Amino acid sequence: MTQGQKQGFADAGVVTKAVADGWFSQVRLTAEEQRVASTLAKKTPGISHTDAETLACARSRKLTLLIEDRRARNVARAEDIPYLTIQVFPLYGLLERKLSASRCDDLLVRIGRAMHTDLAVVEAFRAAAREIDHSRKKEA
Repeated sequence: MTQGQKQGFADAGVVTKAVADGWFSQVRLTAEEQRVASTLAKKTPGISHTDAETLACARSRKLTLLIEDRRARNVARAEDIPYLTIQVFPLYGLLERKLSASRCDDLLVRIGRAMHTDLAVVEAFRAAAREIDHSRKKEA
């Protein structure tokens, strides 16, 4: 059982299902990754130990993070760790042909609402999704 489920977070079930469906995977940190995570947590005030572990793992395994916390994103930039935010994740799904244009648009709107994203930003992402879809239709 995840910590989120134990604490009663509503989205914990969604995350558990995403892991079960293969969208995400859980990993165990190596001893070196744990050491790096501890160092990052100590030298970076305000980031959680969980974010420090995630950053250490991504750096050593050359993974792209899906991360929201601003302080953790700042560390990712400083450590040259590639990352995405949840707001742009649907666009990557569209680019990788894992999402339809309509599903991408729906997710962009719903995530924008949930994250209280500036409407201009949401509309820019939606315009990008429409352009991707339009370009693909012209190619077909």
